[in-house]
Amino acid sequence: AAAGAAVAGAPPTRPVVPALAGPFLPAPEPAGTAAPCEPAAAPVRSLESTGFYADPAFSRPDPVRLRADADAARPLLDWLALVQRAVARHRAGEAGAASCALSALDAWAKNAALLGAFNLQGGYHRKWTLAGAALSFLAIREAPGLDPVALGRTGRWLGEVAEAVRPHYERQSAAIISDVRNNHAAWAGLAVAAAGVAGGNRAQLDWGVARLRAQLGQVDERGVLPQEARRAAMALHYHLFALEAVAALERLAAANGLALTEPERAAYARLRDLCLAAAKDPSMMEAIAGAPQSDPWASPRGPLASANGLEIASVALPDPASEEALAPFRPFASRWLGGAVTGWWKPGEGPIRPAAAGP
Repeated sequence: AAAGAAVAGAPPTRPVVPALAGPFLPAPEPAGTAAPCEPAAAPVRSLESTGFYADPAFSRPDPVRLRADADAARPLLDWLALVQRAVARHRAGEAGAASCALSALDAWAKNAALLGAFNLQGGYHRKWTLAGAALSFLAIREAPGLDPVALGRTGRWLGEVAEAVRPHYERQSAAIISDVRNNHAAWAGLAVAAAGVAGGNRAQLDWGVARLRAQLGQVDERGVLPQEARRAAMALHYHLFALEAVAALERLAAANGLALTEPERAAYARLRDLCLAAAKDPSMMEAIAGAPQSDPWASPRGPLASANGLEIASVALPDPASEEALAPFRPFASRWLGGAVTGWWKPGEGPIRPAAAGP
């Protein structure tokens, strides 16, 4: 038999436990007959798109440009959807589903996807796509029977994409609203950190966690992120969006023994509390931002229906108010958070490091 081939009748081998831990609970043991994989999606190597806000506060989307941007990014979302349908089947215990997810990821790795030319808006989509892809990889990488060559190649490729994402968020910016300080920086941190865990690159994980600490360092005594409060009508949307990356990064950090300081955990709790209160009563954010809240992506069911960050935060910082508010809207899911959110993030607060220890 060829090297690495399975022995007939023997149970499938599991990959070596990775040096860096993922943030998800394990899936059940696969069982049954493997279903065929869906056809692969064409790799996207480069992407250019156009920003859609029509005002300096980035609070009034132009509908035509918004649709054009969504159309440009659709192949990325369609690919993530393909990967995450297989991840969902794996989490339901279906044999072969993890291999389907890995095959879809590896097809892009083999074709150097996401490593071509990206303009500013295209780069934002690359970053979010990397976050969703890396987290999806972490959800399946320890399944039995996966191709070790594909695992290694995909992990390395995710790290290469992370290195392409990093430079934009390492530059200096004095802008009043800046993507090196606002929710974009948090999402870059999540994308690079998740890719770092996927590829065993501790420096990338540390880079991402530094963005987590920077976000928490901006939270004021009210729980407000000043960068997002400047977004006028979109302030609530962007607080909730920033919290998604913050909450996911905190779980990824905790899984790898990277503790928040006491002041950081207090800031996290304030941000969570503000987001929960404002999602229940948007007039609270109107008073903070000085504008009625309006969100083109909002669910008809209200802000809580898409509060993925609150759901992840409830795992780290459980409290009855969050549970009561979120329960009617479960299950939560997000392409950029690896698919299913409810029920899969590892629980526990993680260690709290004394403030004097520093980052």
